[in-house]
Amino acid sequence: MKNFSIILSVIAVILAAAAMLNVKNDKSGVDAEKVAQILSENPKMVVDALNNYQEQQRLEAEKAAQEAMKKFLPELNNTENALSVGPADAKVTVVEFFDFNCGYCKRLAPELEKTIAANADVKFVFKPMTFLGSAYQAKGAYAAAEQGKFLDYYKAAMAFGGRMSEADVDALAEKLGLNMETFKADMSKEDVASKLRNIATLADNIQVHGVPAVFVNGKQVQAMSAEELQRYINEAK
Repeated sequence: MKNFSIILSVIAVILAAAAMLNVKNDKSGVDAEKVAQILSENPKMVVDALNNYQEQQRLEAEKAAQEAMKKFLPELNNTENALSVGPADAKVTVVEFFDFNCGYCKRLAPELEKTIAANADVKFVFKPMTFLGSAYQAKGAYAAAEQGKFLDYYKAAMAFGGRMSEADVDALAEKLGLNMETFKADMSKEDVASKLRNIATLADNIQVHGVPAVFVNGKQVQAMSAEELQRYINEAK
């Protein structure tokens, strides 16, 4: 629908330009047949106008994203609202926005785990999103972190086939040997809900509209394998 609207807008601009040209040459009014003829004889005008418009939109979006990243980079790499593994003062920080119910995130998870194991000097920051109905799983991750079991929880939850129910999350917590009373209490804290809201706001501010979204030292990268992730990490070191 968005692309259709853009096409209509471009055509309208071309029609207006053709009409203006016609009026300039003939004050009697706009000749619809001449306008149609211009478009018929120069279809590339429409394509070029559309391509130029799309390129302009892309450049503007890219510029806006870069400006937003400069402003929100400290918050992106900050672990205050997120979950993290690795040294706090690491030279390289890898950030992942993910959803526990995202199939692509589940595919990336084992590759990310390999990368974590191979880079003890890198900080990995996890920012869970919950738009796929995974609020309970995300809260469980924070609760598991309180008992020093975040990475174990993350690995098991991401390896789970399909979507986890609340009962599945509780069973996982028990399997990890977590104190269930404490686990439940930590999950229900307003602080946890606030952290998830803050992550969602940050994602919106830096135009993260899909997951997984991976950043290496503030630069968004396209990587779905340990090898690709390692290459970006090496470049940042």
